[in-house]
Order: sequence, then C-alpha cells, then structure tokens
Amino acid sequence: MTDFPKAPPEKDESRYIACQMAVETVLQDLVEDAMRRGWEETEVLSAITEVADNLMLAADANRDLDLLLAALRRNMPPPNLAG
Repeated sequence: MTDFPKAPPEKDESRYIACQMAVETVLQDLVEDAMRRGWEETEVLSAITEVADNLMLAADANRDLDLLLAALRRNMPPPNLAG
C-alpha cells in the first residue's frame, strides 16, 4: 500500500486540493506501473475513470440507503431522494 499523507483539518481551505495532489501522485505511480506491464496509458486512465465513477455511484447509493434506514428506524416517511 502506498503512503498517503494525513488529511488536513476539515475546515482547511486547501483540503480538497491537498487530496487531489495526494491522489494524483498515487495514480501516476499506478499508471506508470500498468504501462510497464503492457497496458496503454489511455486504457488505464479510462479504467480509472470508470472505477472512480462506479465508486461514486456506490457511495451515493449507500448514502441514500442510510437515509432510508434511518427514516425507518424513526418510523417516519422516507426522505425524497430524487436528485
């Protein structure tokens, strides 16, 4: 596993860019390693984009499920999850 720097405090204005920079370093290493093993750069970058999109969709679905479960526990109507 690659060393990933510790995140700045949540209120830090540079937190998002710091995360991007940390992720970029790890992804560059991953792309270079994949290319050394015979993959084309565009294939690797496309795969990373697809995987990242799937992870985001899964995180969103998990958030929606958590909201629904919380509403059920409170015996309340579920929130409107559209959008």
